[in-house]
Amino acid sequence: MDDMECPYCEAPQDVNHDDGAGYAEDERHEHECSECNKTFVFTTSISYYYEPEKADCLNGGQHVLSMSATSPIEYSQMQCQDCDFKRKPTDDEFEAAAARGAGKDASQPTRGRGGDR
Repeated sequence: MDDMECPYCEAPQDVNHDDGAGYAEDERHEHECSECNKTFVFTTSISYYYEPEKADCLNGGQHVLSMSATSPIEYSQMQCQDCDFKRKPTDDEFEAAAARGAGKDASQPTRGRGGDR
């Protein structure tokens, strides 16, 4: 993927970030065109993209819990698919996961309050 075009000849250019160069936003970076060999400057702009998702459990709904596929299974946790809530599985949840293949398909979601969140 090309990072920019040369302002002189419009040839596509890649910025070499191997040594960390070209990332600072508050400075002009020098770059030599790989086609016309002219030197030009560029500035870096970093933008953020946010992806909102519904989390009904944070609005009075129930957590959608599934067991993490952790080995050994004793270290598994129940995790909400909608928020960052985690808790230790109950004995019944451990048994159900073991019956489904010792955590291989333990990610089947269950609905439950799951705690105080």
